[in-house]
Amino acid sequence: MLLMPNFYQVGSENLSHRFDGTAYLLRGDDYSILVDCGTPLGYQKIVQNIKSCGVNPSDIRYILGTHGHYDHVGAASDFKRDYGCKLLLHKNDVERVESGDKLKTASAVLYGEDFVPVKVDTQLNGGEHFTVGEFRIEAIHTPGHTPGGVCYEVEVNGLKLLIAGDTINGGFSKHIDSNEEDWKRSLDILCSRHYDMMVVGHSNATLLCDADDRLKDARNSFANYYNPWFKRFDQKYKY
Repeated sequence: MLLMPNFYQVGSENLSHRFDGTAYLLRGDDYSILVDCGTPLGYQKIVQNIKSCGVNPSDIRYILGTHGHYDHVGAASDFKRDYGCKLLLHKNDVERVESGDKLKTASAVLYGEDFVPVKVDTQLNGGEHFTVGEFRIEAIHTPGHTPGGVCYEVEVNGLKLLIAGDTINGGFSKHIDSNEEDWKRSLDILCSRHYDMMVVGHSNATLLCDADDRLKDARNSFANYYNPWFKRFDQKYKY
């Protein structure tokens, strides 16, 4: 789904599989980049969506992970195996994906699935910069949802886009090492910057405008009241 020139949403619960977080394709002249890549269950559909954008998956050089969870980077092993894509992830989330930890990757606790262990090619610290085509990308370390959460600030044609992953509206649980104080500081960092648009880790294909005020609202509402009745995605509930 085209969101803006050369920027596509290729994965989500509606575009690929109901377990998939949002996955984004940034198309360049010489190579392309994915930000997150969904689950193995949605892998084939995401590949089909990438091809429908006129991009050969073998031209995808990097997968930039927002964090080490099954719904966001579970299919990284498939992309690496079939197309040689390199996975980049913050160093604080590396161990969970390389070991295939079913609890810390949320694969078992939310989805009833295994996480296929995958080697991280480059460990991020935050502050790294990337260029693909007309896009200038900065990795921002935003722990809280997980210790290795990363948002990506994308500048293109004078506009600034935030790819927020689960730093906005993500779930909180001790099982995945969530940390409230870290998360507050991460939201403060995002609120101190300016963004024209924003996309988040779970949504239909859409660009959210008025991003600065949306971020402020997210910060003001954060941790006011936790919901212990969160439903697993792999189970059916009568009510």
